[in-house]
Amino acid sequence: MSALTLVTHVYNDQANVDTHVAHWKSFPPALRRHLSFLVIDDHSDEPLRIDAGELDLRLVRVSDDIDWNMPGCRNLGALLSRTEWMLYFDADNITSADNIARLVQALPTLDASRLYVFRRTQDGRDVDPHINTYLITRSGFWQAGGYDEDFSGHYGYEDVVFRAMWRQHCGGETLLSDIAFEQMHWRTQGLDRDTTRNQALAQYKLAIGLPKPQGFVRFRWEAVAVAAPAAAASAPPAAGPERSAAAVATA
Repeated sequence: MSALTLVTHVYNDQANVDTHVAHWKSFPPALRRHLSFLVIDDHSDEPLRIDAGELDLRLVRVSDDIDWNMPGCRNLGALLSRTEWMLYFDADNITSADNIARLVQALPTLDASRLYVFRRTQDGRDVDPHINTYLITRSGFWQAGGYDEDFSGHYGYEDVVFRAMWRQHCGGETLLSDIAFEQMHWRTQGLDRDTTRNQALAQYKLAIGLPKPQGFVRFRWEAVAVAAPAAAASAPPAAGPERSAAAVATA
């Protein structure tokens, strides 16, 4: 039975997804039995394709074309997680099977009221932990308020606001210094990263006391078959419903 869901979202990077899936498939079977994988395709120009093999892996695709929809994708991840513990990470971060095994072994002893972050290395040296790579409970995610989808459509600050909401509504953060993620050299090119609008929105949200967002998963999404290409071609994806804040709260 799975104890941990690994959640990531991807836009326009099939090669990086292939790298992650091949890495996950290399995990020992005894470890894979404790893991679920959830990959969210944030409306890539070419829909992502995955052969999950023996992995407990689900692929969902955002049907609506929304710029910088990271808040919505992370909310969708929490909505769909089948485990209480969730490991969120951006697709340019990767860690070893041994590190994932340490996490799984530690889960029964971890404090569910804490958010856990990790060391990050790049080119053999330590850099600041990645703000979007962390271990959290599903109930804690929603207790914090989830991600504010008012930030979708523009770049930046949704992560800063979520962590501020966590500290205000839930509790502290703990660095697990014995586990490190590697920062891969990859970045989607040709995207508008102007933070002006979202920086102002973050300042406004902070000024009014970080109220919990209203309305989650404000877009359509669908489940996508994850099998070898021949099998996938004969298995049309099942439609996923739009969900309201009320539906998320009771999920």
